[in-house]
Amino acid sequence: ALSRTHGRVCTRAGLAEAMAVSADFDYLAFFKEEIRNESAAIKIAAVNRLNLIASALGSADTVSQLIPFVTTVVQEEPLCNDEEFLFCMAKQYAVLADYMTGHEELLIAPLEHLATQEETVIRDQAIASLCAVVERRPALAPEYLVPTLHRLATKPDFFTARVSACALLPTAYRFAADDQKAGLRKAYTTLCADDTPMVRRAAAHKMKDLIGVCDKQDILSDLINVYRQLSQEDTQDTIRVACVYTTLVMAQVLSPDENRQHTLSVIKAACEDRSWRVRLTVAKNFDQLCAAFGPEITNSTLLQALVQLMKDNEQEVRKEAVRVIEACLVANPLTSEQLQQFILPQFQSLGLDPAQPVRAALAQVLGPVAKALGRDITQRQLLSLISDLMKDEFHDVRLNVVSHAGSICEVLSVDGLVHSLLHTIQNLIMDNHWRIRQSVVEQVPKLAKLFGVEMFQSKLEALFLSSLRDSVHSVRQAAIQYLKEIADCFGSQWTVEHLLPKLVEQYSQSSGYANRVTVLHVLPQVSGVMTPEQIVQFSVPLLVKATKDSVPNVRFCACKTIKWMIENHSLGAPAIGGSIKPTLLELEHDADVDVQY
Repeated sequence: ALSRTHGRVCTRAGLAEAMAVSADFDYLAFFKEEIRNESAAIKIAAVNRLNLIASALGSADTVSQLIPFVTTVVQEEPLCNDEEFLFCMAKQYAVLADYMTGHEELLIAPLEHLATQEETVIRDQAIASLCAVVERRPALAPEYLVPTLHRLATKPDFFTARVSACALLPTAYRFAADDQKAGLRKAYTTLCADDTPMVRRAAAHKMKDLIGVCDKQDILSDLINVYRQLSQEDTQDTIRVACVYTTLVMAQVLSPDENRQHTLSVIKAACEDRSWRVRLTVAKNFDQLCAAFGPEITNSTLLQALVQLMKDNEQEVRKEAVRVIEACLVANPLTSEQLQQFILPQFQSLGLDPAQPVRAALAQVLGPVAKALGRDITQRQLLSLISDLMKDEFHDVRLNVVSHAGSICEVLSVDGLVHSLLHTIQNLIMDNHWRIRQSVVEQVPKLAKLFGVEMFQSKLEALFLSSLRDSVHSVRQAAIQYLKEIADCFGSQWTVEHLLPKLVEQYSQSSGYANRVTVLHVLPQVSGVMTPEQIVQFSVPLLVKATKDSVPNVRFCACKTIKWMIENHSLGAPAIGGSIKPTLLELEHDADVDVQY
């Protein structure tokens, strides 16, 4: 360590130097001076390296000297008013547990003091450290943590202590002795009825964690009434929101009959809550509620609640109620009858919703819904809606429905598609928003498999190939990538006899150099379905031509493509020595250094 006159910094290198200089170096005194330094940076750096001091002192001195000091220093002037210092100390107490095995109980008292502080981040960190210490040594809970919690929960003058008690409850309950758990449940009940709103809110937010570690019988006997009471809290909608999350946990523990008696009414009330945040929480978590309650209650009660949320006055609630349909189809498959009875009747009005985000959410779920319903019902009840949304004035709506165009077309099949959606899809590939054009390009391989060669060539090929000349790079890259899938689908003969001549035709000096580069990028993608002889006959001449292009970028790209072709295909010595190598030798003296490279 450096002397005070040279400026002292508590670092690993500084301590190592100090240890080498003198075996009598007083590490604790060094730490005491550092944390009383006027520089906040030096002070905080010293605290954050407290583990080095503990390591240098050893376990015995850490317990006998360091811990008593750091226990008192957080309560004395001036450091007791330094919030950054207190926060760092709250974090470091948990670290010190590694250096005092068997004496972790000494850390409980200072952390209890920090858990009463006014600053929220200090309290939260103190609770996190307390939980970490107890999880490291669960035997501490009955003798030390539970009494600590009761002291915090009964401090009348500091509501912050009672807030911390709420945060500590799940961990304390999990490791408490069986004869202590009833007292903890009683303490929690008292906290839920506290006069201070912040305490009741903290208790409500921790209820789901506490329910998760309680036995079912204890929930029914001691906690269910508190849960019902908080779900009717008039003053704070955040408490009612917390009760929705608690229901997700509780419903999995209780039987269907018990849920009907105790929890279902809470969710029904939440769907009609005057606060849109509560209704929004139900909508966002509706799929999890269905999973927790089971199919019987879902069908009898919850789906009707979802319909209600889809008609909500708040657009954010309507949007989330629509979006969650897809999650419901994945996690808890709804039957076709349920979709037709509850969901489909709402789609026509939602398709005309004045809020653009709601229509966009509807467009997003049409693909999964169509897949679940099947061809006949989709064609009869959804086709006109799909077509209308593809023409929506809001580009996110068009984008979302187009992103499922492939799946929708697979459901409808060719017969149900050609005269209804194909013309709209053709128009969308020329949309003025590039993300929509890219999304259509990404759907074309599915359409190609569905249509077959002849219909693809007559209806979509020209438009798809025009995407290779798109002004936006991402659209061109998508066309390059998905052209490989089309080539794989239609095979070698179609690629050689039909596709490559069109690519050669697109490679024109009159077009922009970016288009010529795009064609060169296509060649490796479609080469997977070609034989080495076909590559030599049809692709290599175009690559050789590109090496003589007037634009350096094109020549550079041609060289990279040739290199890839040689590495990934056995082109044979005659082709490499006859046409490729002489061309590359010429480029060794190219005017552009990147081409030379």
